[in-house]
Amino acid sequence: MSTQLQQELNAAQACIYTRTNIRRAYQDFDDTEVAGIYLRGDDCLVVRRDGSEQTYSRQLIKAAYSTYTHRLKDFFSYLGPNYRGPSVWHNNAYILFKGWNYTHALGHLTSNAKLQAHWADKFIHVSDPAKVTALLQSDQTDLGHLVAPDGLRLPNRPLDMDGELDDGTEQQPVFGEPSCSCGSFQRQLNNLSAFQEEIEGFKPWCIHLTWFNKYRELLCKRTEARNASPSGTPEKCVSWWYAPPADHTSDGRFVLLYTNSGAQAPLSHWRTYKPKEIFTQHDAWDLFFNMMDASYVPFPGTALPQLKSAIKKQ
Repeated sequence: MSTQLQQELNAAQACIYTRTNIRRAYQDFDDTEVAGIYLRGDDCLVVRRDGSEQTYSRQLIKAAYSTYTHRLKDFFSYLGPNYRGPSVWHNNAYILFKGWNYTHALGHLTSNAKLQAHWADKFIHVSDPAKVTALLQSDQTDLGHLVAPDGLRLPNRPLDMDGELDDGTEQQPVFGEPSCSCGSFQRQLNNLSAFQEEIEGFKPWCIHLTWFNKYRELLCKRTEARNASPSGTPEKCVSWWYAPPADHTSDGRFVLLYTNSGAQAPLSHWRTYKPKEIFTQHDAWDLFFNMMDASYVPFPGTALPQLKSAIKKQ
């Protein structure tokens, strides 16, 4: 077997041309007995332990890698305690919690969930990004990530004594590119030139940025739905409730109650949405946006005391 035309993978290529990404591009790919993965021209070359070779399109694998790093995880994947969304930090950045409370029925009892509850309102008092990242992602913690979907606020040019720039104009904040403290994003950032050589127009990205942007879209859509009510108080409302799965191999249950009588309507005015269907965490995004398209405003069931008895029976 000639190895003269085989190209060893650099750091960026090693992230792209993996067994899992080849399988994502080719569902029938056998990832056993792999001795090595190389590049040869436009192909990704897989060498087996028996000396045989198979070639796969680099372009298809790169597309699979990009799709995977941009994928949207379920709604509960990055909520903190009490359905807490991203928390404002400093310099245009946010704390994005991992959804430890919602991974399974006893998730709220895990050490990580308890640490999240302890630190949730304290991260704002830590202004050093390196320190807050260490608190979030140390060997002892896996609480979440520091994300800046619109770029971190960068240090500006020095101001004069009057707070103006040298040319007399008002100083404006300067922001960098979107960023995340997670390992995937940092590997892309640290090997940026190699990634850009491999993928045209490449910019670092990760699932946390995708989720954050979708969550922000949901908040904007919810505000629009609230403001669309002529009276200023929406009458069309949906109350949602989520029961985490019993274990890591099953799905949770997502339940919706709706009314046309306002969020404070008594229990008798609420109806279960499609009671014969079973919804899970994987349905939540679509259900949220569908209800808001129909001008219904979502509220977590825990915020509406009159519904607690109905929620317990679901």
